[in-house]
Amino acid sequence: MQKKFRLLALTALISGIFSSGAMAANPPAAGGTHYFSAQAKGMKAPAWQRTSGSSRTLCNTLSAAEKLLRAQVGDKETFATFNFGNNTWEQTEASLVATSDNFLIYLEEGNQRCREIDIARLIDELEKNIYPTTTRYFGRENRPGIDSEERITILLMDIKDNAAQGKTYTSGYFNRGDCYRPDEIPAGSNLKSNQREMLYIDTDPSEVNTPEFFATIAHELQHLIHFHHDADEYDWVDEGCAQINTWFCGYGHPRQISAFQKTPDNSLVAWSAWNQVANYGQTYLWNIYLVNRFLKTADERQKFYNSLVSSKKAGIDGFNHALSQFKTNFSDAFANFYITSFLNQPELKPSAYTFGKLLPDYSLPASGYFTSFPAMFRDSVSIWGADMFKVNLAAAGSQIRVDFAGDLTNLDNQFEVILLFVNEVDKKVTGRHHITNIKATTPRRTGISRVMLPGHNNGDYDFPTPTVRTQMGHIEIAVPENAGMMYLMVVGKAPADVPDSMLAWSGKANYRIDIKTIEAAAAAAPATGAGFSANLLTQYIDLGSDYSAAGIGHLEALHKEILNDVNTAFASGNNELADEYLDRIAACEDTKHLAALQRDLLAQKTFHQLQQ
Repeated sequence: MQKKFRLLALTALISGIFSSGAMAANPPAAGGTHYFSAQAKGMKAPAWQRTSGSSRTLCNTLSAAEKLLRAQVGDKETFATFNFGNNTWEQTEASLVATSDNFLIYLEEGNQRCREIDIARLIDELEKNIYPTTTRYFGRENRPGIDSEERITILLMDIKDNAAQGKTYTSGYFNRGDCYRPDEIPAGSNLKSNQREMLYIDTDPSEVNTPEFFATIAHELQHLIHFHHDADEYDWVDEGCAQINTWFCGYGHPRQISAFQKTPDNSLVAWSAWNQVANYGQTYLWNIYLVNRFLKTADERQKFYNSLVSSKKAGIDGFNHALSQFKTNFSDAFANFYITSFLNQPELKPSAYTFGKLLPDYSLPASGYFTSFPAMFRDSVSIWGADMFKVNLAAAGSQIRVDFAGDLTNLDNQFEVILLFVNEVDKKVTGRHHITNIKATTPRRTGISRVMLPGHNNGDYDFPTPTVRTQMGHIEIAVPENAGMMYLMVVGKAPADVPDSMLAWSGKANYRIDIKTIEAAAAAAPATGAGFSANLLTQYIDLGSDYSAAGIGHLEALHKEILNDVNTAFASGNNELADEYLDRIAACEDTKHLAALQRDLLAQKTFHQLQQ
C-alpha cells in the first residue's frame, strides 16, 4: 500500500494539548488533525510547490505580492482562522508588529494577552535559536513561498477552542491549506487558505514568554518545513519530528510523556483522534530513544533527520531507510524502544536498555505482576504497541515453559514475544529470548473454532463470540541463575505497508499466555489438581441475573476463578475437571447465563489439547 491511501493532514496540528489546570487525557472536541485530514483527502502538493526555478508561477496577484513585500509595521490584515470549539472558520483581524530576516509577526486586534508578549525577546529567540536549529535538522522551507515572500508569517492569537469550559486547548497549528491557491481546494471542501506560509500560536491560556510558548513555535515550524519536503508523510512521523525539534531547541521534555504512561500500549504509528495527548508523548519518546541510542552528536542527528524528512518513503519505510546505516530496522528498534521504556532506570546494564542521562527516571508501568505458577493471563495489544508483564521467579524452579496464542486480524498482524531475565539487585539484564515458532494454527488463515481468550467480549456474556483465527507458539527455557524477575513483553506488529490511517481505526489484537514450571508439572502429574466446586458454580448461576456493577464485577471474578482452577488442573495432569464443569452446566435447565462460561471452558479444553 502506498502513501495515497493515507488521509493527508491539511493541518499538522497541536504542538501541545493541555487542560487549563493539568494535562488533559482527551483530544479537543474539534477532532484536530483528523478533521482536516478528511477534508484534504486526495489532495496533491500545491502546484507551485511541484515546479521549480523560473518556470514557477507565483500564486498571488502581482499587486498582492508587492503589498506583502513592502509590508510595514502597523499594517492590518484579516486572516481566516479556525474555531476548534464549534468547527467553523472565522475572520481574525491583526496588526503587523515586528519583522525580521525570517518572520513577520502579527498580533490579534483586541487581544489583551498579546500586550504581555516580549516582542524583542521573541524575535531574538526566533532568529538566534528556533529558526537556525530547526532548519539545520529538518531543512528549509520553500523560498519564496506561495506569497512571493521569503519570510514566514506568525499570527499570535487566542485560538478558539474549549479552554473556557476547562477542557483541552490548542496551543498552535500549521494549516497546510494556507499553501494552496483557492482554486486548488476541492469544491465543497471546508478548507480555507490565507495564501502564505503561516503559523498560528495561542496566547490564552498558553503562557506567553515561556519555554513552552517558544516550544510550540518550534514544533509548528517543523511541520511547515516537513510539509514542503514531503507533503505525503504520515502524521506520527511528522509529529515525532516536531516533538523532538523542541528538544533540539533546548526547551526540555514535553509534558505529554506522562500521558503515555497512562496508556503504555498505545500504537506508535496510529495517530488516533481519541488519544492524541499520549500520541504526542509516545512519538517524542520514540525519537528521544533514537537520539540516545544512535545519534550521539549533532552532526549525526542532522544527517539522520535531514534524510528522514527529505525521503519520499513514508512511515515505517522511511525509518527503515534512515536506520539502515546502523545495521538495524524499524521493527527491531521499535522492540528495543519499548524494552527501554519499561525497564529504564539509572545504572541498568546493558545501557542500551536505558534513556541514559536524557530521561533517567522515566518508565512505563507493567501490565501485570505474577508470583505463582502455573499462571495464565489474557490481554490485548495495539498494532505497533506493547504490553509488559513482570513475573517473579522465586517459585519458578530451574526451567519454565511459556505458551502464547494470539488472534489474527484482517490487517495481517503478527506478534513478537520477548522474555527478559533480570537481576534486579545488580540492575542487570541476564538473558533475552524470543518465542520464534509463533505461526498460524491453520493454513491460509482460514477460520477455526475459538481456542483461547475467555471473556473476549468484555463482560457481555450473552453476546455470541465470532470465530477467530489464531497464531500460536511456545518456548521452554532454563531460568538463569540470579535472575529474580522475568519481564515478558508482547509486541503487536503489522506489515510496513499498512498505512497509519488504517491502523488508527483498527482494534487491539487479543492474546493469551500460559506459564508453568516444567519440573513442577511433571512431579504433580499423578495428582488430581483443583476439584469441582459446586458452590462456585451455584454462585455463578445466581449472579447471572444481577446486572448491577457489583454483581457484574463478582460474576467476572467467579468466571476467572473457575477458569484458573481448570487451568491449574490441566497443568497438574487433571484433564477431567473441565469436563465435570461442562457436564454440570449441560444438566442445568436454563443455560443462558452460563453460555459464556461454557464457551470459555471449551476454549480451555481445546487450547490444552492443542498443546499436547
